[in-house]
Amino acid sequence: MNYSIKEISERLRIPASTLRYYEKRGLIGPLRRSTGQVRVFSEEDLKLLQIIQCLKRTGMPVEEIREFVGLIRQGDATLEQRTALFEHHKAQIEHQIEQLQENLAVLERKMKLFNTPAK
Repeated sequence: MNYSIKEISERLRIPASTLRYYEKRGLIGPLRRSTGQVRVFSEEDLKLLQIIQCLKRTGMPVEEIREFVGLIRQGDATLEQRTALFEHHKAQIEHQIEQLQENLAVLERKMKLFNTPAK
């Protein structure tokens, strides 16, 4: 099945400008064009965009996402490299979670102080 940029934008809740940016940065594409030069997205493009959105939500930088997409395009020979990329990103996320938990603990202590009546 083929999709227009509008259909993809609505389906994934991604602005069309973001889709054009992804194409420009090499995250997707090169996309086919209709006779009217309108971008045509395939089912594979849709699946890739879903992966890209997932990685973005985890905070992965665009450059690392582009590296990952490049590895996908090279096929199964890059499975080890993709795993290493994800392991590195996972470690970064775990570190961020630790920092957030520490910050949350500080906030909770402060809130407790705010709710303690003055003597």
